[in-house]
Amino acid sequence: MTAIRVWLQRQPPGYRLPFGRILAIYSGLMTALLLASLDQTIVATALPRIVSDLGGLGLYSWAFTAYVLAMTVTVPLYGKLGDVYGSKPLFIFAIGIFLLGSMLCGLAWGMPELIAFRAVQGVGAGGLFALTHATIGRIVPPRSRGRWQGLIGVTFAIGSIAGPALGGLIVDNASWRWVFFVNVPVGALALVVIWLTMPRRAARLHHSVDYRGAALLAGGTGALMLGLGWGGHQYAWTSPQVLGAFVLSAALLAAFALVERRVREPIIPFELLRRPTVGSGIACVGLAGMAMFGVIAFVPLFVQGVLGSSATSSGAVLTPFMLAVVGTSIVTGQFISWSGRYKPNALVGPIVLGTGLVLLASMETSTTVGEVTGYMVVSGVGLGLMMQTFVVAVQNSVPLDSMGSATALTQFSRSIGTTLGVTLMGAIVNQGLPTGVNLESQTVERLTPALRAELAHALQPAFLAAAFVCVILLAVVVFGIHEVPLRRGFDEASTPAPVEPERTPVRG
Repeated sequence: MTAIRVWLQRQPPGYRLPFGRILAIYSGLMTALLLASLDQTIVATALPRIVSDLGGLGLYSWAFTAYVLAMTVTVPLYGKLGDVYGSKPLFIFAIGIFLLGSMLCGLAWGMPELIAFRAVQGVGAGGLFALTHATIGRIVPPRSRGRWQGLIGVTFAIGSIAGPALGGLIVDNASWRWVFFVNVPVGALALVVIWLTMPRRAARLHHSVDYRGAALLAGGTGALMLGLGWGGHQYAWTSPQVLGAFVLSAALLAAFALVERRVREPIIPFELLRRPTVGSGIACVGLAGMAMFGVIAFVPLFVQGVLGSSATSSGAVLTPFMLAVVGTSIVTGQFISWSGRYKPNALVGPIVLGTGLVLLASMETSTTVGEVTGYMVVSGVGLGLMMQTFVVAVQNSVPLDSMGSATALTQFSRSIGTTLGVTLMGAIVNQGLPTGVNLESQTVERLTPALRAELAHALQPAFLAAAFVCVILLAVVVFGIHEVPLRRGFDEASTPAPVEPERTPVRG
C-alpha cells in the first residue's frame, strides 16, 4: 500500500499534477465519454427498427444529422465558456441536457419529434466531447499523451462494444424506447463522478463570449444541413426551398465572418489556422469524421434492410468495427509516445480506410454478414490509425493558453465532417431509392427482394463517395501535415505562428 501511495503522489518531469490526481480526473472524463460513445452506437443499431415503428424512412439520416448538428454548433461555445467558468459546472450542465434529451427521445411519438429531441441530446453531447479533450490537453504533456489516450480508448471500447450489442438486444426483446432510457443510470453515474473528481476553478478568468457569432454560426450551419437534407428527396435541388436554404446559409455565414473580424475574442480563433499543421490537422479530423459516421449510420441499414438480418446481427457487425478502431488507436498512441512521430500513422490511415470503404461499396444482396464484418474490420483499422493522431498533432502545435480553443476546433471540425458525411450520404441514398414505391409503410427487415436490391444499389455510391473523401484526406496529409517534434512538457515552446502585421481590432 505504501508503494502504491508513493506512486500516486509522484509527479513526473513535464507534468503539473501527480499521477493520483490525474487518474481521479480521468475517471470523471471517461465516465462522461462512456455516456456519449454508448449513445452513438446503440442508436445506430436501433434506428432501422425505430423508423419502421414511427415511419419516415426518408428522414432516416436526420436522426443522426440533428444530433451531430446540435453538437457541432455548441462545441466552440462550450470551449469558450470553459475558459471563462471552468469545466466542472459546464460538464454538469451538459450531462443534464443530454439526459433530458434522452428521456424525450424515449417518449417520442413520431420521427419529427424524435429528430427534435435528438437535437436536444446533441446540445449536451457537444459539451461532453469538447470539455473532455480540452481537459486532457491541459493535464498531460504531448509526448506522453499517446499513452494516456489508451485509457480513453478503453472507454470507447466499452461503449462501442456494449452499444451495438445492447441496442440489438433491446430492440429484439423489448421496446426501442429503452435504447434512450438506458442513458439515465449511466448519466447519473457520470454526474456523481464529475462532481467528486473534477477540480473547480478558483477564480473566473476575464474573457468575452461571442454569443452573436455562436448564433450566426448555428443558423448558417443549420440552414446548410437543411438544404442538403431536402435536396433530391423532399424537394428538387433547384426548388425554392433548397435554394432558399443555401442562400440563407451563405448570408448567415458571411455575417458570421464579419462579426468574427470585429469582436475582441472570436468564437473560432482563426489565427490558429495560419499554422500549417493546425489548419491541415483540423481539416483531416473533419474528413475522417465524414467517413466514420457514414459507415456507422448506413451499414446497419444494409444489414437489416438488404440482408434481412435482425438488429442484434447489425450490432454484431458494428462491434468488430469499433474493436478494430479502438484497438488500433491504443497501439497507435503507444507508437506515437515511443517514437515521438505521428505522420506515418496519418499517411497509412486514409489508405486502409479507403480500401475498406471500397469493399463496402461492392456489397450486394448476396453478400454475407461475415463478409460485411470483414470489410468493417478493415475500415476500423484505417480509422483507428487516425483517430487521435490529428488531435495530438494539433495540440502539439499550439501553446498551452490556446489549448482549449485548438481542441474545440478539432471537435468542431469532426462534428461538421460528421454532419456533412451523414447528410450527403443520406442524400445519395435517397436519390437512389426507387420511385413510385411507398417505403414509409415498409418494415426495414421485411422488404421485398426487389426493394432489397434497390436499397443495396442506392447504398453503393454512398460508400464510394466516402472512399473518395479518403483520397482527399491523404492529399491533405501529404502536403499539409508537418512532423513537429512532440513536446515532453508544458514549458517547451511550440512552433511559432507566421508573423503578420499587427492590427488593432475593432470593438463590436
